[in-house]
Amino acid sequence: MKVPLLEKCIDRFLSAQLINDPVEWHYPHSMVHQFHEHWSPPQLLGLKDMYDQCLWSEYSQRWWKRNHYRPKEIMMALIDADPELAAIAWKDLSNDAASLDGRLSRFDYYCNELLQIHRHKPPGSLESYHYQDAPVMSLYLAGLFPDKFALYPGLEIFKNFCKAIGSPEIPVIDDLVRYMKVAAIVFTYLQRNPAFEKLKQLRASQFHKVSLVPFLLSYEVIHFEGSTDKTAAYGF
Repeated sequence: MKVPLLEKCIDRFLSAQLINDPVEWHYPHSMVHQFHEHWSPPQLLGLKDMYDQCLWSEYSQRWWKRNHYRPKEIMMALIDADPELAAIAWKDLSNDAASLDGRLSRFDYYCNELLQIHRHKPPGSLESYHYQDAPVMSLYLAGLFPDKFALYPGLEIFKNFCKAIGSPEIPVIDDLVRYMKVAAIVFTYLQRNPAFEKLKQLRASQFHKVSLVPFLLSYEVIHFEGSTDKTAAYGF
């Protein structure tokens, strides 16, 4: 990436936020905060209820429930299929000492195993996919480690952002490992911008109850620059 282009993207984002003071940011920040506040090391009993509480929002359910897209519903069925294996899957994903690539790969493996168990339990199921894709996995990661991981806005927005910052390699598939590295770089330069603290102060308002998740501003920068509609709401 080209640093001057990245800095211009950050300038555009911060200027727009400071001038307009939009409220769209409430949704992603409240969603990640909700997950982080309700998550604890998974146990054999109570994992399903805890997961249900983690994926809850008073603003919208669209991150995990849309037409023909229901990762929350499927995950709860997978937990029911084998609570012990599901707890292992979540403990593995929560192990920040392991590589992100390895954790994602193993979680996908566990989900496929759980799906097969679910399919073979009476009365049987025709589900062929577990729906734990890049966007919902990014919510899990951001909820587990909000100071290190950010929400993923989808491939098209990420591609557009990479083009905007002069990246020599434009992604062609969802790649959370690369995305999280980019998000970390964005946050580093975001913190260096004098307007960053102004935005944090602006959002620390007494007129709302949303907790700002600072690292998640990197997601906002990427979404803002990669979106063709700069007024589009966050999410899907």
